[in-house]
Amino acid sequence: METPLRERLVGAAVLLALAVIFLPMLLNGAGREARLSLAEPVPPEPIFQRPLPAPIEEQRPVSTIPPLPVEPPPVVHESPPPPAQATALVEATPPPPAEPRTLPPVRAPEPNTPVAGGWVVQVGSFGQEANARSEAERLRQAGFPAFVERTSADGRVLYRVKVGPKLERHGAQSLQARLQAEQSLRGIVVTHP
Repeated sequence: METPLRERLVGAAVLLALAVIFLPMLLNGAGREARLSLAEPVPPEPIFQRPLPAPIEEQRPVSTIPPLPVEPPPVVHESPPPPAQATALVEATPPPPAEPRTLPPVRAPEPNTPVAGGWVVQVGSFGQEANARSEAERLRQAGFPAFVERTSADGRVLYRVKVGPKLERHGAQSLQARLQAEQSLRGIVVTHP
C-alpha cells in the first residue's frame, strides 16, 4: 500500500475509535430524563357539564267533539216471518246512510304553553319581542303550532319564531314544505329544545 492511503486509513480508524469511546459519554441520555421530569404535572382531563335532554312526550291531538252515543239496535218482539217474507223484508229495507264525519279542527297551543322536545321549523329571528309575537300569532291563525323562544347571540337578545315540535325529523321537514307552500316562509329544521 502506498503511504498516503495507509495514513488516511489509520486516521479514519483512530477517529472511529475516539467516536466510539467519547460519544456515549457525551450522549448519556441526561437530556431525555430532564424532558420527562416536568416541574408541573399534567392537569387532569376537564369535566364538562352537559345538559340533560328533556324527555320527549308524544303529542296527541285534543278532540273537541264529544263521542257519539251508541244506540243499541231496536229489539223486535214479533214472531219470525216465513222464510219467503224474510228475504223480501231484508231486500226492501236499505241500510241507513252513514253520516259523514268531520275531523276536529287543530287547536293551536296557547302562547305561553311549554312544548315537548323533538324537531321544529325556525321561521324567523327578531330583535323586537312584539314583532316575533305578532308573527307567531299570524301563524297560529293560519293553523300552525307556532311559539316564540327567547335566546341571545353575540350579546344581543333575539326572539326566534318556531313552528312545531314534531317527534320525527321527517315530520318537521314536511311541516317546512307546508310552510313554504302556504305561507311562502323558508324555515330551517332544528332540534328542540
